[in-house]
Amino acid sequence: MIIVDTSIWVEFLKQNPDFINEMESLLESKQVITIEPIFSELLYGTRNLKERSTVLSYWNVIPRIRFIEGTLIESAEFANKNNYHNIGIGLIDAILAKATIENNFLIWTLDKKLLNNLEKQFLYKSY
Repeated sequence: MIIVDTSIWVEFLKQNPDFINEMESLLESKQVITIEPIFSELLYGTRNLKERSTVLSYWNVIPRIRFIEGTLIESAEFANKNNYHNIGIGLIDAILAKATIENNFLIWTLDKKLLNNLEKQFLYKSY
């Protein structure tokens, strides 16, 4: 499974041709999984009802990793342990990194700081 980061979703939703075919292929083959913070960021960035509806339509059909009590605290501890705050990786990306590593998923992101700090085995693709 591949966790698609907010940065990739933004490019896909903007219909950037560099991302359309691959993302559609991953979605059709049910290889994409998500976490709530990614879609929270996407929803927060919507500018109108059409964009909101599009984001929510994907949220409603994509499998997701469910959060359980303590996940955010554990993610903050994980970020502190890995010195993320000193290298510019925020809490949302720490949550994403932790979910990727713990579940042995791949990640597709444009975030260079995140890319540079995850093991190569967890990367799906970089541009």
